[in-house]
Amino acid sequence: MKISVITPTYNSAATIRTNVHSVLFQTHQDFEQIIIDNASEDDTTEKIIDLYQSTGKSDKLIIISEPDKGIASAFNKGINIASGDIIGILNSDDRYFNEKVFEQVIKAFEDESVLFVHGDIMFNDPVYGSNIRKPLMCPLTYAMPFNHPTMFFRKEIYDKFGRFDTDYKYAMDFEFICRLNRETENFYSRGVYLKGDPLVVMAAGGASWKSEQKTLAESKKALKKHGLWNKDAKKNYALRYMRIKLKGLLNLFRANALVKLWRKFKWR
Repeated sequence: MKISVITPTYNSAATIRTNVHSVLFQTHQDFEQIIIDNASEDDTTEKIIDLYQSTGKSDKLIIISEPDKGIASAFNKGINIASGDIIGILNSDDRYFNEKVFEQVIKAFEDESVLFVHGDIMFNDPVYGSNIRKPLMCPLTYAMPFNHPTMFFRKEIYDKFGRFDTDYKYAMDFEFICRLNRETENFYSRGVYLKGDPLVVMAAGGASWKSEQKTLAESKKALKKHGLWNKDAKKNYALRYMRIKLKGLLNLFRANALVKLWRKFKWR
């Protein structure tokens, strides 16, 4: 089985070599990396091309560099041209944890009933503390149940249920999971959780991380769209909103240690 990795980029010269390196040297070598570059003004694309050419693997690279209409649009561009059986999304600031990620993913997909694979994240945050984040596996009315950067889907999922909704700028992944959960019987049980090492090392500071209130508002929009805006959703929305405001207040008063302590408790 072939894996297509979609990587949206914009002025990512500082991190893109680490990202690409983690893809190039996977033990499972039947893959392609599709770079969707939002017309970067630095040397992002040059660094990508140089690394692929120097390793003799330029045939595994597709680059589209043109202005796009947001992250969801970039994801969709990549999905539309992907030739792999399995699709993963790896943002330009992130990397795969080790060289055996693809190998584990392919093994899980040998079971034809499996629709998606997911796992843990190593979350790097120099401000509020780094940690290993396991998927919450919670109801959608509580939060995002999976670590989206670690998720790999069969290509047929996108063909059957559509692409990412470009009306969402931050929570397009959450809306997509809400849609799949609504339209797929026993959706949670159709995924395989890969225990052990994390699948992805994720850097803090992405779009949804920087715009938590906007992400939360879009999550509410997705819950309403898919008939999940109920009493529990309203309660959890209010609690998450209060947490975001409290974190901002603690940051203002340089009390980051309290946020670190809370995160350590949450993700233990």
